[in-house]
Amino acid sequence: MNNKRKAATEQLLSLGFKAGNSGFYYLVDLMVMRLNGEEIAPLSTRGYVEVGRKYAKSAATVDKSIQNAISGAWTRGDIERLYMQFGNTVSSDRGKPGNLQFIFQVCENLRCSDICGDSHEDK
Repeated sequence: MNNKRKAATEQLLSLGFKAGNSGFYYLVDLMVMRLNGEEIAPLSTRGYVEVGRKYAKSAATVDKSIQNAISGAWTRGDIERLYMQFGNTVSSDRGKPGNLQFIFQVCENLRCSDICGDSHEDK
């Protein structure tokens, strides 16, 4: 497992995500793509399509699985920690960030930890 994939996986697990569902793996793949500088937005025509190809799933299936994974983390995870990290991206209607907002924020948090000396770069 490369360092970016490991960092993304560890970050999601620390937020309360469960590694046993497909949305978790789709999120990790999208985060690694983003951390590698790949353009994933708009998700419906870029990110989801690429991940869907890898797993032989439709973009809609990838989207829904990620939504379910985020929702699950929001009900199981440490809500204070989630809001501390994602407070500015949380939708007032849904109480959690959208998929793209979530991915961008987690990647930004990982990049910030790199700047602070906790490097997750590939060697």
